[in-house]
Amino acid sequence: MNTVDLPRESVELDLPDSRPPTAALMGLAAGMAAEAGDDRLVDVQVVAAQLVDNTYRHARAPRRLRMCRLPDRDLVRIEVGDGSPSRLPVLGRLAAPEHGRGLLVVNRLSVNWGHGRDADRKTVWAEVRLVCAATWPTTATG
Repeated sequence: MNTVDLPRESVELDLPDSRPPTAALMGLAAGMAAEAGDDRLVDVQVVAAQLVDNTYRHARAPRRLRMCRLPDRDLVRIEVGDGSPSRLPVLGRLAAPEHGRGLLVVNRLSVNWGHGRDADRKTVWAEVRLVCAATWPTTATG
């Protein structure tokens, strides 16, 4: 995975046969969330890592990663496609500590996630907010 000269608004890459280095994946995710706070950046990175890990654990090639910013909604959308359309994503269980928690993490950190498929491909996607949705109320003293 080479990040040289890739645009910050969108990245689309064919993933190699073996899992790419974590540092390269984290760098791509950081480029998508450059203006976000550290907590939002980490959320984008973790969601991207979980989706990529899942395609190497549970699916077959060809694999494709797409990340794009949706500035009108303050979101980063992460999509990972694979060549296993019949293997649909399973949310997992907290009681399975050795595996099965990836999509639980994705579900917790993203504002929306899902999947789509056609005859020969499946895509699992998630959208992560770039700004914190919660705001604390201000109170006037006087």
